[in-house]
Amino acid sequence: MRNAGHMTVTASSPTVASAPVRTLPAATPTWRYLGFLIGPGVGSFAFNAVTVTMPQLQDAFAASETQRELVIAGYGMPFAVLLILGGRLGDRFGRHALYTAGMGLFLASSLACAASPTIDVLIAARIVQGIGAALCTPQVLASIQATSTGTARVRAIAGFGASGGIGAAAGQVLGGALAGSTLAGVSGWRLVYLVAALAALAAIVLAPFAPRSRAHEAVTIDVAGALELGVGVLLIAAAVTFGPAVGWTWPVFAALALGAAVLVALWTHQDRIERSGRVPLLPPSILRLRALQRGLLAAGLFFVGYAAVLYVIPRAVEAGLGYDSLAAGLLLLPFATVFAIVSLSLAPIQRRLGERTLVWGVCLQLVALTGFSATVLVAWGPALIWWAQPALIVLGAGQALVFSPLTQAVVREVPVEAAGLSGGMFSTVQQLALSLGVIAIGALTSATGWAGRAELLSGSVLDVVLATGVLTLAVAITARAPRQRR
Repeated sequence: MRNAGHMTVTASSPTVASAPVRTLPAATPTWRYLGFLIGPGVGSFAFNAVTVTMPQLQDAFAASETQRELVIAGYGMPFAVLLILGGRLGDRFGRHALYTAGMGLFLASSLACAASPTIDVLIAARIVQGIGAALCTPQVLASIQATSTGTARVRAIAGFGASGGIGAAAGQVLGGALAGSTLAGVSGWRLVYLVAALAALAAIVLAPFAPRSRAHEAVTIDVAGALELGVGVLLIAAAVTFGPAVGWTWPVFAALALGAAVLVALWTHQDRIERSGRVPLLPPSILRLRALQRGLLAAGLFFVGYAAVLYVIPRAVEAGLGYDSLAAGLLLLPFATVFAIVSLSLAPIQRRLGERTLVWGVCLQLVALTGFSATVLVAWGPALIWWAQPALIVLGAGQALVFSPLTQAVVREVPVEAAGLSGGMFSTVQQLALSLGVIAIGALTSATGWAGRAELLSGSVLDVVLATGVLTLAVAITARAPRQRR
């Protein structure tokens, strides 16, 4: 049961049972979170902009395909592996301190990326960049959950979603614009990292305005649990990342099986710790909550489909229609703009639609995907950049109506005393699902040989199937959710 944004914890949940009850501020101005809200955008920009600069890296360093993959995976894997630990470190040492430290590490590593003399140095700097992102990202949702309620929380979470969308779009467009350019003798791919460093600096400067929070009682870090979680997630992430490149040979499946076994051992270990009255890294009593499981599963399906479509659109139009990186990015710019606008306008929408906002968002997404598929079928050609806009604009609105309510569905199920856990879990699911979406559509098109229009249609159809699953879960989530107070 929840009341006014809190969870009443039963005796079966020793992790948070002894935490004192707090009264959260009724309204924290959204502008105070601005430094924190830059974080998700910086992370999205760092991934999307770097992805479109791969051809320039090949020219600059004669980088092999494996090395180029490591530039991307070197950021994504430590990011995914350390998110939950980063959230719990925020509970222990203070979310503001961890955010600033993580963003500082991100800033320093971005500068190192920009100055990298070799591809190996670049890969190492990208690993550090991923670690920095993992330390700061979970603190955003955790701080919002711990320091706001009601409409103020809705606005802040909507800003979280808008930031990620803006960062992704800026990565595609600005990355495409910079990729083949040179400014004052600095190559475009290096400028991408300098832009990321400037954004990180702005985040650090504005971060002190954010309200500070940490867990009410001392949180001991479960080192063994952190190692088990890290090894399990790393094995699975490495398997799905490099599986396509090595042809899904037996070591890939061995890594998947071993990773799953380690995570099963982690669950047993965490359950034993919690039953003894100590604080585990991942409290099973919280993870057993049916509503939380549905929210995380729905988020996973949503982000797999999201990645499949947004990855395949630039790739398909570049290969099939001869668009350059900038034009391919501009194709998605209205989508991202509408996504940001609707996200920032979500509070009044949710006041009107209540819990049904999530269901309406998924329905709108399905309509948009159907319209987009029809447009690709009948209007495939150089003018697609114009014909596709109505469907993409509707898609941006629909996905904005899904992203924030899904985030809220996960956050509200975790007690505020373990807010770092909610930020870490949601971000971990998001990161792994985004990677899986790219891999899934890549494997499908590689197996079939589809390219151009066929590849684009396959991504849309895959997202329709996944969105149908999200709709089923959304109906279940909203059916059990408490009615929003007006």
